[in-house]
Formats: sequence, structure tokens, C-alpha cells
Amino acid sequence: MANTTGRGARSRATILQAALELCAERGYHAVTMEAVATRAQVGKPTLYRWWPSKGMLFLDALTERFGEPYFQVGDTGDIVADLRDWLHRVTDLFCDPVSSDLVAGVAGTAQHDPELAAITHRQVHLTLSGRNQERIRAAQRDGQLTGFDPLLLEDLLVAPLWYRLLITGRPVDHAYADTVLDTVLSAAAPPPADA
Repeated sequence: MANTTGRGARSRATILQAALELCAERGYHAVTMEAVATRAQVGKPTLYRWWPSKGMLFLDALTERFGEPYFQVGDTGDIVADLRDWLHRVTDLFCDPVSSDLVAGVAGTAQHDPELAAITHRQVHLTLSGRNQERIRAAQRDGQLTGFDPLLLEDLLVAPLWYRLLITGRPVDHAYADTVLDTVLSAAAPPPADA
């Protein structure tokens, strides 16, 4: 990770902005570390000191641009509304051409970069998924959901969106996310009170 104090924080912000701009202009796969260094007006050694690979740089850019709110289930007290809002935010991310290219690029790079895969898993997936699972457990304790495994429920909700983004290229929109949610929740909803 990059230095985040004083001049280092300003340089980091400039570099991440340059990376995002280049991704928007050229697409993830066409961007090189050299191009980012040139755009940010820093030396390549600076980039490699903070980010050992392009994938690591863009993972940082992705989390900086979108942050945790895009990937975390909220808590309004209504689990269905919270899950719907979460899936809509993920869908919005996947519908944006720049962010979807960035997400797909980092995910694809992680398949061939064990260090990036490990960092993505540890810093992004475990952190956010753990919070999402706790939100699901809270809804279960409140009787809003059955004792469905929280990790499986989370996987069932987001996997179809990822599948469309990474495999089929079919559209990912709110209507599709709603269909996924309604279908999955029909299996995870508590039985009717009169049953």
C-alpha cells in the first residue's frame, strides 16, 4: 500500500487519479505502469515502491474511487430493502463502463497474480463479506430471514451479477438484481406465521 502522509498522500491521490483517467480513456488492459507514471508526473520507481504491480495499483484505485459503501449491506432494519439497495449499488458499479472494466480487469489479473488475489481476498472480500454476513445474521436473529448460511446467501445474491459481468456480458440492471434477490429470498424467507 502507498504512503498516505503529507506529500506522499498528495502523490498517491495524483497517481490514483491518473490511473483512473487512463482506464477511462484506454481501458484497463491498455494502461501500463509507465503511462500512469507519465500522466501523474512521477517516476516509475515511485509507482513500484508503493504498488508492486498494475493490479495492486488498480485495486487501490478501485477501492479509493468506490470504497466500502458499494460493497457493504446497509442496516435500516429492513433486510429486504437493505439487500436490494446493496445489489442496486453493485449493479450501478457493474453498469458503468469504466468501473466495470476496472472491476473485471482487477478480477482477471488476480487470477494470475497470487499476491493480488491474496490481498483482494484479505483486505476486500473478508472484511466486507464479514460485515455483510453479520448484517444477515442480525436479520436472522430478528426473524426477517431463516437460518440460511449467511455466506451462501451472500454468494447466491452476487454470483449471478458477477457471472454476467465476467462471463456472459449480458446486461446487469436493477430489474435483474431484483429478480435475483426475490428468487433467492423466496428460499431464505421465514415461513408464514400461520404455517
